[in-house]
Formats: sequence, C-alpha cells, structure tokens
Amino acid sequence: MAAAERKRRIQSLVQFALGLVILVLVNLLANARPGGQPLYAALDLTEEKRFTLTESTIEQLEGLEEPLLVRVLLQGDLPAPYLRLRAAVEEMLADFSNYNGLVEYEFVDPLAGDPEDVRQRQEDMAQDGIVPVSDLAQSAGERKQRLIYPYALVYYGNRQRAVPLLEAALPNVSIAQRLNRAESLLEFNLSRVIAGITDDERPVIGLTTGNGELPPIKSADLVSALREDYEVGPVVLDSFSLIPNSIRALLILKPTEPFSDFDAFKLDQYVMNGGRILWAVDNVGMDLDSLRGRNEFIPGARPLGQPLNDLFFRYGFRLDPVLALDMVSTKIPLITSSSENRPNLVPFPYHVLSVPDADQPIVQNLDPVDLRFPSVIEAVNEGDGLRKTVLLATSDRSRRQRLPSPIDLDVQRYSLEAERFRESDLPLALLLEGRFTSPYANRLTRANAEVLRAKGLEFRDRSEPTAMIVVSDGDVAANPVRNGNVVLPLGLNRFENFTYANKTFLLNAVAYLLDPDGVISARGKQVKLRLLDTTQASAEAGYWRFFNIGLPLLLLAAFGLLFNALRRRRYATKYDQ
Repeated sequence: MAAAERKRRIQSLVQFALGLVILVLVNLLANARPGGQPLYAALDLTEEKRFTLTESTIEQLEGLEEPLLVRVLLQGDLPAPYLRLRAAVEEMLADFSNYNGLVEYEFVDPLAGDPEDVRQRQEDMAQDGIVPVSDLAQSAGERKQRLIYPYALVYYGNRQRAVPLLEAALPNVSIAQRLNRAESLLEFNLSRVIAGITDDERPVIGLTTGNGELPPIKSADLVSALREDYEVGPVVLDSFSLIPNSIRALLILKPTEPFSDFDAFKLDQYVMNGGRILWAVDNVGMDLDSLRGRNEFIPGARPLGQPLNDLFFRYGFRLDPVLALDMVSTKIPLITSSSENRPNLVPFPYHVLSVPDADQPIVQNLDPVDLRFPSVIEAVNEGDGLRKTVLLATSDRSRRQRLPSPIDLDVQRYSLEAERFRESDLPLALLLEGRFTSPYANRLTRANAEVLRAKGLEFRDRSEPTAMIVVSDGDVAANPVRNGNVVLPLGLNRFENFTYANKTFLLNAVAYLLDPDGVISARGKQVKLRLLDTTQASAEAGYWRFFNIGLPLLLLAAFGLLFNALRRRRYATKYDQ
C-alpha cells in the first residue's frame, strides 16, 4: 500500500515537472526570433483588419539597424476618450516591437514633476510645435481643465521627430469621431515619421521657377514640411537642357506666365522617362484681392501658353476657363447692411470647401481642403489607357460659371439661390496613372532633336509607367503671410481662424507620387466607428441583462442538476448490484 502511494506521488511530481518544462519551453519559443523572425503568429478577425500591419510598414521595421525609441506623452490623469487612444497606441507599438525587438517604447507624463520643471518643459515643447489640447470636465458642480499632449517622440540615433497623434478639431466633429480617425491614421503617422528619421537616402524634389510660380515666402511652409523627408530645391527650366532623372518629382505651383515650347518639351521628356509631376494650376486669373476696392470684377483665362495646353490634353485632361462654385464653401467678411459698420462672415461659393470621399490613400481620412477660385477639370481621351481618379470634387450643391462673366460681391450679400446649384462632383483634383503619350510624337522639331542628340538620348513618344496629379487651384499650396515676412501655416483661413488640410493633402500627394505602395498605403486603413445606439440599448436593457447574466446562470444550474442526476443514477445502480 505504501509502495503504491509512493509510486503515485512520484508520478504526480514527474507530471508536474513535465508540465512546467513544457510551459517554459512554449514561452521561450513564443519569444524566440531565429533569423529576426518571430515564431508566433496572430489571427486578425476584425472586418477592417485593424490589427494587421501593411507590408511597407513591416519591411520598414525589419530594416531597422539600431534601437528606435518611441516616447508617448499619454500618461497620467487622462479622460476616458484619451485612454482609448493610449490603448490603441500601445497595441500598435507592441505590434511594431513584435516585428523587431529594436523598437522600444515608453509612456511618460509631460506634466509630472516640479511646477517650474513642468513650465520649462512646456516652453521647450511649444518651440518644437508640440502644443496641448484642453479638456474641460465637469462633475459635482466642479469644472476641471486638463492639458493633454497627444504626441509621440521618436528617437533614432541622434535624430528626433515628433508625431502628432490627434488632428486639429473640426466644427461639429465629436471627440469620438476624432479619436476614431486618429486610430485609422495611427500606423501611417508613426511609420511616416520612422521612414523619415531612418532613411539616409532622401529623394530629391524640384520646385520649378521661371514661369511666375509662387514666390519662396508663399511656398515656405510647404517646403519646410517637405524638407523633413526630402531634399528640396528650385528647378529653373531655362538652366536645364533636359530635366535630370535624379529629380524624383517636380512641383509646379501656380505658374502665371506662359511656358515656351522648349520648356514644355523638357517637361514632356521628363514625364516620358518616368518623371512625376504635381501641377497646382490656376487656369483663371482671379483672387480675392482682385475685388479689393470694387464690387465687381470680370476674370479671364490665365495665358499659360498653347504648348502647356497641348501637354494637358495629350496627358488626358483639360483646364477650361470654367469656375466651380459650391454652396459648401468657406466665408469671407462683407458688410451686409448699410446700417452696419462691421463686416459679417458670409459664405463665398468661389472659395470651395472640398470634403474628400474618394477611396484613395491620398485623401482617405483627410479633413476638408480649402480651394480658392478653382476651375473644373475635364478628363479627355478616355481610351488612352490611363487610370484617372478624382481626388477632390465639389459637393452635390454646386454649379459652373463660364468666363467671361462678372464676379459680383453685391450678390454675395444676399442668400444664395439654391435652385441654381444643381450640379455635383465637379472634379477639382485628378490623379492620372499609367503610360502617357507625348504630344511631340509627330512634330519633333529639329532644335529639340538636337538637344536630345547632344545628351546622347533618344526621343521617347511613350512613357514608362508613372503618375501625375493636377489640382485646379494654385493657391492650394500658398501659405498666408503676415506683415510681408511672417510665414503662417499652409491651409490657415485667416477669416475663419481655422487651418484646413491643404498641407496634409499635398504631402500625401507627393508621398504617393514617389512610392504608391510605400508608407502612404497605410492611410487606406479604415477603423469603423461603431457607436452605441442609446435609445435601442435602453429599450432592450432587460433582454440583454437576462441574456448576459440570467441565461448563463440558468445554463450553469441546468448543467449542475443534470450532472448530479447522472451521478446519482450511475452510483445508485453500482451499489444496488
């Protein structure tokens, strides 16, 4: 009897030790990274695949060569909505770390410590553009204001960049919707900054000059933002016989003077050799200053030259002198009554507020873009094999105004006639992708042929697969300037004191042109906001309480009764025998 008991105990100890060894072995294997690859995997069952990283992000993480630290400023006394954002950031960074152990992260409270240290820290962060958002909470008759810093700081070697995790507040947009968008853009915002801070080979971006483009002070904010990730410099078309292929993309921002045939030929052969162009073109010579001191102005088409118009038409689009007007617009100050001395803000349909809704990474999860006197883009040559995607368009309450016709400020003092705004989705920004055909295919001049021959190049009449984007408003890239020398943020509407998404749109456009399958692809991820229907929840409260609490208890009781009944029956039969 004692020997049997000893044998049973030894067997139990062996089983316990074996189970312990298996548990330790499973944990070791779960954290092992042979060849830098984890042995475990996860299954993402969400409809929008919110927990699955894009291929470009995975490649980026696997390419890290030294530790990357992410310091998140979401710690301390946070309101419940921001705790949700904190949890989403932590999950995302945990995924990053799972793909590469060199990714480290921590959460810190920027408001912790001695008050003098906190004040100095806030001043330092403000100089780096890190400004808090204010949350006002009220409970038991007490109002409490908290400052929250929805930012992450990324460190790699001796480089540092800040990542804003929450975009600016929009009118009539709840904090739940803003946080939902922040979650959708979380992977993109982090991977974009990681790409910029780790990439030693920065693509070259050129800004054309010589045809009356935006002056440097008007494009300063965009150029400053681009220089965080790219090498940016001017391209004087007259100083190049041909545009070098080392320039990965060209930005042509609001030209106001005609392009010569030779300049158009340079741009054409640049595109034929795979070059990419972002056109921001005002085809109508009109801005709000034209109405200063007068109530009526008759704008005309901007003479950019027939060679440029030929390029546009052969590339699959046309810019006619047709203004787009929209009832969804920003406002301008006007004195609306003779008895008033101070102007009121009134909607101005020539300043179109374009709300993106295209299923395209450039504009997905993008706030509205402020466009000033945009013209309508018309797609042509539909059988050219190009893929054309409308990025920005008017609302379903818009119309056209063909020129020449007057723009009258007096009309804006009264309510707009809604019955005149019956058109919808007038294209204002167009993405074209594919193989473009040169307009010089059958009319190559001897001078242009000599230029190619001198460079040892052959004329190309059909391009490599490439892309270009055209926006029918040059001011989309123009930042306001105060006192003639103070650069204000791009997209700032000084009348409404709100910054629209012009800069984000242009940065996304450049990123897509350079690498459509790169970091920008993470913008395509959608995290659906599934809000609770409080009315239905209240009406069905009893049912769901029973379903979640009562039914499990009833099932447990039924299992207990059935188990005991079967046990009594089994042992009663055994002992009766």
